[in-house]
Amino acid sequence: MTPQAKPHGFVTKSIHWISAGLLGYGYLKGLDSVSQLADPALLQFEITFALALGALFLLRLLWTKRVAGTTRLPAEAPRWEHMASRAVHAGLYVGVFGIVLSGLGIALGYVTPMLGGLFLTAMIGLHEVALAVLPLLLVAHIAGALWHKLARRDAVLESMTGPLPV
Repeated sequence: MTPQAKPHGFVTKSIHWISAGLLGYGYLKGLDSVSQLADPALLQFEITFALALGALFLLRLLWTKRVAGTTRLPAEAPRWEHMASRAVHAGLYVGVFGIVLSGLGIALGYVTPMLGGLFLTAMIGLHEVALAVLPLLLVAHIAGALWHKLARRDAVLESMTGPLPV
């Protein structure tokens, strides 16, 4: 019999799914051009959104490291699964923090003319790379969860999607 993963708690599940929703929202409503930041209300919204997303992912990182635990993989899972899980999760954090910090850098470069030019170009480039890589990591994350549901049948997927613990 395959060892079963223990469920995540309410806080962990909430942070996970709110994070997923905010990332989806960010991708759907993203800007078409940096010049849109000329609208002060939009600039303020983008800065606030980036700070909120960054704060949520920092909370998520600290919560999982200090309180909830970083993985629900059974200890008996193959070493390659543990390594792949750590690599994908680390990549997700690096990708999100890269998007947030480069986005804030774009805003700073846009409103500070002396930072324009090379700084703004570099921030836009970093932002575009992070925006391109993050969906690949999300696909790997989802594929891993489905692997555990369909092949391993060890309740790793259900640890995040199942009913909340009593």
